[in-house]
Order: sequence, then C-alpha cells, then structure tokens
Amino acid sequence: MNYNEEDRYYYSRRHRKKLYRSSNGLIFGVCEGLSNYTGISVGLIRFLAILTFILSGFAPIGIIYLLMAIFTPTSY
Repeated sequence: MNYNEEDRYYYSRRHRKKLYRSSNGLIFGVCEGLSNYTGISVGLIRFLAILTFILSGFAPIGIIYLLMAIFTPTSY
C-alpha cells in the first residue's frame, strides 16, 4: 500500500499521541498523564519523579512538575 506525501501527513497528524494530565491523578494528574502517554507503569513514573525530586534538591523537578500541571491540558 503506497501513501503519497499528503496521506502520510494526514495520517501522522491524526494518529499522533497527545500528552494530557489525568483528571483522576493524585497531585494534578501529571504522572498518570505521562504514564498514559508513554505506556510505562504509573507507579514507576511516580517512584522516579519522587526519587529525582529528592536527589535534585527539590527545585528543578518541582518547577518542571508545576509547569506541566499548569500548561498540560486535562483529559476528560
């Protein structure tokens, strides 16, 4: 099955995964949204987020987390 450039553009735009925050998440739904987007277990993402939060001195990951909570749309 051959696709021309226009079909490829339409298919890639239509079926692209989008990052959303989960409305059912614990704290703003950021980790659960990342879990849905990547397919990785939400427990593993939360563990890694907490670990990097503690090891980085709180500020870098805390700021990134808050920015994601503010600017990532919520799924319904």
